[in-house]
This record gives sequence, C-alpha cells and structure tokens, in this order.
Amino acid sequence: MKQLFLISFVFLFFLGCKKTPVIEVGQSVYISATVLNARKSPNLDGEKVGKVKLGDVVKVLERSEKEMEIDGISNYWFRIQSPTVTGWVFGGYLSINKVESRDAMIAALQGDFVYCTLPERLDCSNTFSFDGESFVFRAYDHYTGITEKLEGKYDVFSDHLVLDTKVRLVRPSVFILYPQTDEERTAYYSAYFGYSNSDEHLTSLSTFPVEGKRDLFFFVCNDKLLLLDKKQELEEACKTSYAYTKSSYSSP
Repeated sequence: MKQLFLISFVFLFFLGCKKTPVIEVGQSVYISATVLNARKSPNLDGEKVGKVKLGDVVKVLERSEKEMEIDGISNYWFRIQSPTVTGWVFGGYLSINKVESRDAMIAALQGDFVYCTLPERLDCSNTFSFDGESFVFRAYDHYTGITEKLEGKYDVFSDHLVLDTKVRLVRPSVFILYPQTDEERTAYYSAYFGYSNSDEHLTSLSTFPVEGKRDLFFFVCNDKLLLLDKKQELEEACKTSYAYTKSSYSSP
C-alpha cells in the first residue's frame, strides 16, 4: 500500500522564473499551494472571495490578458471554479499534474527519517521524527553522540516542508569550548558527558537561541521518499549521495 502511494505521489517544482506547463481554458487542474486565495479580479489587490487548498481540483474558466511575476514565477492569472468558490488565482500555483492533498502528504511523512549514504544506507547520522504536524530533529556526531535537538511544527507545500522550530536544546560540552557566563559554566559542568545518545545531556542556552524557519525538499526516487536540504531537479536529486530516508528506528 505504501509503495503504491509513493508511486502516485507527484510533486511540482518551480525554479527561478521557469514557467509552468501551458494551462488551457476548460481544463481541470490541481492547486499546488497549501492555501490559495481566490480573488474578484486578476491581481494581488483583488478582493478575496474564498480559498482553495493543496490538491483541490478546479476548472479553468478564463485567462488574464497579461502575465505577472510573483515569487519569481512568471504566469497568467486564471479564473477558476471549485465546488465552493469561483474567482481568479495566480497560475504559478496551478498544476496540470496530480498534486496530493495536504493530509496525504502529512500521512506520507509520518515516522522516522535518518540521514545516510545512498543506496547502501551507511554512515548514518542526523534524524527527523514526524508525528502529526510536529517534528523532532536530532543532530548526531559519531564521536560525541547526540549534539542538538530541535522541536517544532511544520507545514507542507507542493514540493517542500517549512520547519518552524520552537525549542532548541544543545550539548554544552560540544557547543561551548570555553564557558564565558554563569549560565554557560553551570550548563557545561552540569551536563558534561563525553559520549551520549540520550536527550538528558541536552539543555537550553540563551547564547544558542532558536534559529529561523528551514525548508526541507522532498523527492520520490525509485519508489522511496527522500528529504533533501536544497531544491534541485528530480534527476539530480535521485543521484544524490546523501539524503534523509525512511527508517524503522528513531536514532542512528
């Protein structure tokens, strides 16, 4: 069942100002944005008349006269009709290829991913665990064990995830070479441990705050779901030497 799902798991990729395939009036297409506003007129200032969601099938009723560039994507606006709304949407977020729903994408991500060499799955290190719409990331070093842990929420788009970290814990003995403040000295000596695969030796430090949001791109190669740190063509992604792949265990 899982393999059949991955075979049908088609993603849409946008690179720079690359145009999407030609969309014809009367054609049925898929929404490739997580949530897309439908507007009364074909521009960003148009009054919002409703929303369509990732994976929704809509019918194209009309095309704007001129193209526009939004988010580095050049395309026309299209007036579309769904079971719940009729309005104008930007064509850069429409796909002629099947796009899975947000719920289907989240379902495919559930479980644990480990960063390994491919295809042998050797030299494994960092891990991601996805549970519902939450994630836990653990950074791992072969000499010191778990060095960092990130926890937060994520959202899905047609070709990538946006990870929003809420909590960051670090190993003081790895991140701090020479403790400078009382907070660092206390954390360093209280949680010092030469090698550890346990979260108990991680702590929160003001000098190592939560960083900004992070993108993680996904690809289906040989019926396997891969997660990569950067956006690239599918053919190139499938030749990568390292990637996050599904694992039956939660730690390396």
